[in-house]
Amino acid sequence: MKDLLHPISLVVATLGFLCLLRDVPARRRDPASTALAAVFLLSGLSFLFSITPMWNYLDRVLGTVNLSVPLAQGCVVALLACQQVVLTYWGSSPDVARRRSRRWLGAGFAVIAGLLVLFALLTPSAPHPIDFTLYYAHDDWYAAYLTLYVTAYTIGELFLARACWRLARRSKRESVRVGLRIVALGATVTLGYSAVRIGNVIAGAFDTSLAEWESFAWTCGDVGAMLTLIGWLVPTISDQTQSVQYRIRQYRCYYGLRPLWLAFYSEAPEIELPIDRVDPAQRRRFRRISIRLYRRAVEIRDGRFVIRRYLDAAVREASEAHHRARGLHGQELSAAVTADQILAGIAARATDARPEPEQLTEFADAERQTTRPMDDIDALLDVARHLPRQPARAPHPERVSA
Repeated sequence: MKDLLHPISLVVATLGFLCLLRDVPARRRDPASTALAAVFLLSGLSFLFSITPMWNYLDRVLGTVNLSVPLAQGCVVALLACQQVVLTYWGSSPDVARRRSRRWLGAGFAVIAGLLVLFALLTPSAPHPIDFTLYYAHDDWYAAYLTLYVTAYTIGELFLARACWRLARRSKRESVRVGLRIVALGATVTLGYSAVRIGNVIAGAFDTSLAEWESFAWTCGDVGAMLTLIGWLVPTISDQTQSVQYRIRQYRCYYGLRPLWLAFYSEAPEIELPIDRVDPAQRRRFRRISIRLYRRAVEIRDGRFVIRRYLDAAVREASEAHHRARGLHGQELSAAVTADQILAGIAARATDARPEPEQLTEFADAERQTTRPMDDIDALLDVARHLPRQPARAPHPERVSA
C-alpha cells in the first residue's frame, strides 16, 4: 500500500516545494516561508526514503540495514516542528514566535536524537521495507522506539489540528482559512495511523499481531499527509496566482502606455532614461517588468513636465466643451481633455509657440488623487486610451543629445 500511495504524496510534496523555492530568496527574512518550504522538502524526503527501491538502495549504499526508518521518521518529526513554526509566526508577534519556535525545534531535535539512539540498539538482520513494524513488534527496544515516535507524532498532529482550526477562525484571507482547515482535516486523518501504531505496541506486549490493519495505517498516514500538504498548498498557489495575475497586468499596462510614451518621445527623446549606462551587474534588474513599467511611467511624467509650458487654457476650454457634449464626465472627461492638451502641447513645442503667461493652465487630470503606485498607472492609462492610434514621428535630431 505504501509503495502505491507514497509516490503520489511525493509528487504533491515536490510540487509544493518547487512553488515555494522561487520565493524563498526574496523572503529570506520571513521565517514562516522558510519553514513552510522545509515542510514540503522534509515531507518529500520522508516519502522518498520509505519507498521500497530507495529503502533497498540506502541499505546497500550506507551499509546499515533498515536505516530508512529513522531517516524517514526523523524527517516526519522535523516537519511537524516546522509546521508549528509556520503557525506560530502566522499567529503570534515576532518576539513570541521566535521563542516558541526555538522550543518546538528543540523538542523535535531531542525526539530525533532519541530515535537514533533507540534504533542503534536494535539488531536488524535483514531489510524489511514492507513489514518492518510487524517484524520488530516483539522487540523491547523497538517498542520503546515506536512508543517515542508515535507519541511525538500524535502530539504533533493534535497540536497541528487544534492550532489550524483556531488560526483559521482568526484569518482574514479566504485562501488561508480554507487551507488551514484542510490541514486540520489531514492531521485528524493521520491519527488513524497513530492508533494502529499504538495498537502494534500493545499487541506486541500480548504476543499478538495487527497485520490486517497495516493497509489501514498506511492509508490514513498517506491520505492525511496528502491532505495536509494540499492544505498548505492552497494559500501558496493562491499567492502564486495573484502574483502571476499582477505580472500580467503589469505587462498589459506597460504596452497600454506605449502610445502615450511614443507621443512624448517623438518630440522629446531626452525623456528616455539612459539604461545603457547602468552597471552591467545591475542591468538584469532593469529587465524586470516592474522596473520597466516604473521607468515608463517616470518617463511619461517627465514628458508631461516638458510640455507644461505649452498648455494653453483655450485648448483646455474647447476640449472640455467638446467632450462634455459627447457625454463624458468625471475622470473620463479629465483624461480625454488631458490627451487633447498633450497633443496640442507637443505640437506647440515643435514650433516653439508658447501661450501668453495669463493663458497657461494645468493638465485637466492634475488634481486626480492617486494613493497607490498602480493608481498612478491607471490615471496614465486613462489618458493613453484617448490618444489616436498613429505611428510616432521620428525624434528631432537636435534634441537627441539634450
